[in-house]
Amino acid sequence: MVSVLWIVIGVVVFSAVISAIGSDNLGEYIWYLWITFVPSKAARNVKQLREVQREAIAVSTERSNTSSQDEFAKWAKLNRKVDKLRGEIEKLNAAISTQRAFFKSQIRRVIWISTTGMKIFVRIKYRKVAVFWLPKGMFPGWIEWMLSLTSAPKGSVSVAAWFMITDYAIKGAVVFAITKTAEFAGAKRKMPAPAANVSEKKSGLEKKSIPNEGKTK
Repeated sequence: MVSVLWIVIGVVVFSAVISAIGSDNLGEYIWYLWITFVPSKAARNVKQLREVQREAIAVSTERSNTSSQDEFAKWAKLNRKVDKLRGEIEKLNAAISTQRAFFKSQIRRVIWISTTGMKIFVRIKYRKVAVFWLPKGMFPGWIEWMLSLTSAPKGSVSVAAWFMITDYAIKGAVVFAITKTAEFAGAKRKMPAPAANVSEKKSGLEKKSIPNEGKTK
């Protein structure tokens, strides 16, 4: 059976990673995976939207290449078709926006349950459990009392206190790691191109400095 100590660490690590990524960013990524790999109504709407957009571009291009004076009948027909396709695009965009907003709201709900909700559940379920015991006499009585809040035995570290300690330490470590990774990636992108070979530059300068031997003095 997994101990309370590791349950708390797991919940805090997961929450810290989600917080660092951002729930909106995570929701966008999951939405992209959903419409790409899962055969759903939203995926069908997105596929249909792309097809209608391509058709609208093709018809609009053909209309632009058709003279409204010399070929008015054909131009008018193409113009009606463009208007119809634009209406379909607006309708599909509205449907996809509604589906996307609902999907992301469900993702936010799942994230809340798996982070904040899980923290509340663990705090309530294990409120009287000692995560681990402190060495006897290592800390003053008032510190032992604080670390046992709210309901753990005195001389032990409670779930609430362990959550506070691990949350502070792990969040700092995750933020530090992500910041350093972003800085490294940014520095790698900005790295200048390799400089030209110094010896080649030097030989070029020497060639320029050599006087023309074929010239008469």
